[in-house]
Amino acid sequence: MSNITKGIQLVADFIVEKLRKELDEQGHNDTGTLINSITSVVSRTSTAFKIEISAVGYAKYMETGIGAGNWVNVYALAEWVERKGIATGEKEIKSAAFAIRRKIHDEGSPTKGSYKFTANGRRKEFITVVMDENAITIFEMLVDVFAENIEIDITNAISKNKKTFETA
Repeated sequence: MSNITKGIQLVADFIVEKLRKELDEQGHNDTGTLINSITSVVSRTSTAFKIEISAVGYAKYMETGIGAGNWVNVYALAEWVERKGIATGEKEIKSAAFAIRRKIHDEGSPTKGSYKFTANGRRKEFITVVMDENAITIFEMLVDVFAENIEIDITNAISKNKKTFETA
């Protein structure tokens, strides 16, 4: 693995940690499944480096929400209701899950009263929040990675050429 790839992997790891922290701060760490699923892969093509961040499928709904008019999985809601302690007993859990499902269908999700809000009253997206809050730091980290490696390459080229001239 090249020094540049290692440096970019450190940037990717930084982004992953910030995403995990933001989700936790927004209160989205019931089971740890989403937070623990966030990973990064750095790859290189002939012309570029690429950072790919991935997570379980429902991460997109944590970022964009669910529009009104959509029915969510009532069984997943029932598990969430039970885990959160919103209701106990099979009948009460099902009743709460169906009520929440109806509310999401009518208003979308996040619903009014969610944790963080934008100007339009919606919860802030965790990816957008992280990238906006850390854009300058990420940019500076990437500049450092490339600047350090350019300096190494120039030093190596000078050293190599110096040896060539000394032997001539």
